[in-house]
Order: sequence, then structure tokens, then C-alpha cells
Amino acid sequence: MGSKILPDWIHFIQSSNSAREHISWNGAGSYIDAMYRILMHKQWSDLPRHMIAGMTASVFRLVVDRRLTTESISAYNWMAENFVAADFIGVTTGQHGGFSFELTFPLYQKQALMDIKASIDRGVGAILWHDQFVICTGYDDGEQVLLICESKGNEIVRLPYDSFGRNSTPYWYYQVLESHTTVDVWEVCKESLIQAVYKWETHDYMLPPQDYACGPAAYAAITAALQSGAYETDQAAVVLRYYTKSRQDMAAYVAELEHLSNQMNHVVQEYALLADLYAQMMEKVEDSAAWDAKEPGHVQRVIHLIKQAGETEQCAIDAIKQAFPETIGNRFEDIGLR
Repeated sequence: MGSKILPDWIHFIQSSNSAREHISWNGAGSYIDAMYRILMHKQWSDLPRHMIAGMTASVFRLVVDRRLTTESISAYNWMAENFVAADFIGVTTGQHGGFSFELTFPLYQKQALMDIKASIDRGVGAILWHDQFVICTGYDDGEQVLLICESKGNEIVRLPYDSFGRNSTPYWYYQVLESHTTVDVWEVCKESLIQAVYKWETHDYMLPPQDYACGPAAYAAITAALQSGAYETDQAAVVLRYYTKSRQDMAAYVAELEHLSNQMNHVVQEYALLADLYAQMMEKVEDSAAWDAKEPGHVQRVIHLIKQAGETEQCAIDAIKQAFPETIGNRFEDIGLR
């Protein structure tokens, strides 16, 4: 038996209150949030967060379920996209995931704990799914707990070994970051823009289209949900807030890439406009009284801005195509091919 807590990870508060052991967050902790914090801790990158979000192409994802629930934020193929995101920035990873209702889950759970603890022993935090993406920063065999924290918070929560993978939904997942190598940053940035086109134009094959919408269809789905009133205002606000931040990150990211093509100025302009439209939209959403009451005029103003944002994001994608026509053209029907 043993225990290990990564030194100098964060200033944390340990609580012996057993009532907190099964805590479940309902926030919006993303994979990139968790990975970025580990990159900073290991000093594997000195780039700002929006650069990592852009280089991994994760920032360009737009997926919503048709009821605008917070599940929209994490509705994508974790195994494929999280692997590629890390690979883009030169990080080798090991990961596994599945369903906790499977008969083999106890065996996977046991292996997961071994892999996570081995990563901690190497001095690298692990990424887990615990109703959002969180970071494992330590373990204690004596108490049989993992020490986890939100990707943005400072508070440590004690997760019993037996509770790993048992979430409010049946999905379990973990990823360990094994090593890091230097990459050609600007080549990665160029490729990330190509991937932005792919993500915009391709529906995630893991998601049933009757329940989820991707890319331009996501804007139509948001509009339809708002018009029908078939959404919970608090959850829809979380989703729109999340995508507002991602569009701000997009604008900041492409603003640093203007030298990649003599057409990039158009890309920069469109994403700057997109971020501004989302900011205006969030001003309406954050007017909690009118938003929570679903006041028709208020909601219509949000819908108007969402429609404008959809048109603008399409223009941004078209501008990327004009900036890199040869690269995109050479991939024929498979833009996502690297």
C-alpha cells in the first residue's frame, strides 16, 4: 500500500467529510481545460490556453443535443478526438473508456486504477471523466481513494476507488499523458485550420442525428429549441456560455496566425465578428430574469444573434478554404485525413 500526491500541484483543502466522497459536478470542465493544466504543471508548453485549444482543433467543435442540455459540451467521440488532440501537440497518451454496466467493468476499473496511480508515480496528473473532465492529482491506498480536482478549481475531492467510473451517466473514461516531444507549431496551426473545416462539415458518426446536431446544423438545432421553448434555461445558458468562450478562443487563436497565408486576414475578421456576436448574445442570456421567464421578445433577440453567428461561422470556414485551397483540395472527400 502507498500514497502519493503531486507536489506543488495546487493549494488544496482536504476534507474528511465522507458526505463529499461521492460528489458529482455539473459544470462544464472540458478535456482541453484539464489537459492544459497538466501541460502547465509539467512545463510541456508555455503557450496560452487559446493556442492549445486551437492547435488541438478542439476549439472548432460545435455539437449540441436538440434539447440544449449540458451534455452538448461533452458529446463527441472521446477516444478518437482526445487522442488526436494530444497527438497534434506532441503528447503521447494512453486511454481507455467504456460503459459501467458491462460485466467486464470491474476488470477495467482495476486496470484503470493501476494506470492512473502509475501516472501519478511518474509525476503526471491523469484526466478522468467524473461527470465532467477532472484531474487526478494523487491517491491513497490506505484510504482507498483518488484525489481529484476540477480543471479550473483548487479544491480536492476524495473519490473512492470503487466509485471510479460510476457516474450519473454510464460512461467511464481516463487518459494518462505519457511523454512530450517538440512539434512544428506553425505546421500544426495550419493543420488545425484544415481540421476546422472537417469538423464544421462532418457530423460526428458516433452521434445519432435525430438527437444531436453538428456544425451548421447545430445552429439550426439551437434556433429550433429556442423557438419551441423545449429547453431548460439554466442548461441552455451553460451550453451557450461554453460556446461563447470557445468562439472567443477561436478569435484569439486565428489572430496569431495571420502570417500563414495572405488570405488569413479574412479568416481573422470573420472570427472576430463571430466572437462579438456571441458576446452580444450572452448579454441577453445573462439577463437572467428575462431569460428564465423565456420572454418571447428576449428569446427572439437571442435567436436573431444565433442566426447571424451561424452565417458568420460559415463565412469563416469559407475564408479558411480560400486561404488553403491546395491543401484542402488535395484531400478530396476526406478533409480530415492528415
